[in-house]
Amino acid sequence: MAFSGGALGKVNVVICDDSITNVLVMNEMLKTIDMNLSITSITDPRKVMAELEFDVMLVILDLEMPHLSGYQVLEQIRARYNSEELPVIVVSGLSDQKSHIKALKGGANDFVCKPFNEYELKLRVMNQLNIIQTLRLQTHLNQELESRVLQRTFELDQATEFLINKLAIVAELHDETTGKHIIRVGKYSGLLARKLGLNEQIVYMIEKAAPMHDIGKLMISHEVLVKPDKLSNEEFLHMQQHVDKVNVLFDDHPSMMIQMAQSIAIHHHEKWDGSGYSKGLTGQSIPIEGRIVCIADVFDALTTKRPYKPAWSFDESINYLKEQAGSHFDPQLVELFVGSIPEIKAIQEEYKDD
Repeated sequence: MAFSGGALGKVNVVICDDSITNVLVMNEMLKTIDMNLSITSITDPRKVMAELEFDVMLVILDLEMPHLSGYQVLEQIRARYNSEELPVIVVSGLSDQKSHIKALKGGANDFVCKPFNEYELKLRVMNQLNIIQTLRLQTHLNQELESRVLQRTFELDQATEFLINKLAIVAELHDETTGKHIIRVGKYSGLLARKLGLNEQIVYMIEKAAPMHDIGKLMISHEVLVKPDKLSNEEFLHMQQHVDKVNVLFDDHPSMMIQMAQSIAIHHHEKWDGSGYSKGLTGQSIPIEGRIVCIADVFDALTTKRPYKPAWSFDESINYLKEQAGSHFDPQLVELFVGSIPEIKAIQEEYKDD
């Protein structure tokens, strides 16, 4: 009679019994199991652990052996593999309950008494092999699913990042801001978030979403955006609306990246002392991403030429941040920013305007 277990590839089984006769008997009994078995027979228990390096799926282990008892070998196996990773069937001429319990407590998955009953041995072996194969298949499927989810998530993140960058560029073109302002703001923001000690996922999101800080300007009159003179009160109020217009563009979107971009766009004009817009938030009540991008945006605006002003020097811009710490800007973030001058200059150099 042939037994079938639906094996996945070659199934390596190790039999260890100091009796060569018992080993041969078990080999003959298990040959009719249709599971593509590859049986390694050992009569010296000291050699068992070396054989386990070859992706063994089941160990059949005698208890009474010279050099090392089955209990000792079982202890060695369980020190390296748990019972789900590598099942062990203990075979023994000891039929007392105490021996059974000791073996099971030591990590055995099953117990077979000598003399062997062929059908009992086969069924117990098949049962353990089916269990380990099912566990391995489930692990493989879980890994495959996780890999696909990660790949899909990566693709979605890449697409979101691409769209965010393109929208940011459109907003800057509408504002006629030249150069690489949005890239530098993102890099400054990522640098500052990392200096603050935020975890890398949040740092990544802030750096990638920061270029969207002025996306609301798409909803603002082009004439107001490019006016070279000082804005009138009415024009300035119109300009301020670009932070509130963001909600029209990003209303309740489930993407965390989009939500980060929305928060940055809404809060990057708030001031530490509450004199900013549009909500007049103060201090810690301003979301950290808004406080970070506020410094990055203002610093880059100061150090670059705009229609309404010439570029300030690096030192003048840094001094302005220091002077406005505690009023316009979060003082802790200013301190971190000022303490990062070498990195800031490196970003300026790498992403300088053509």
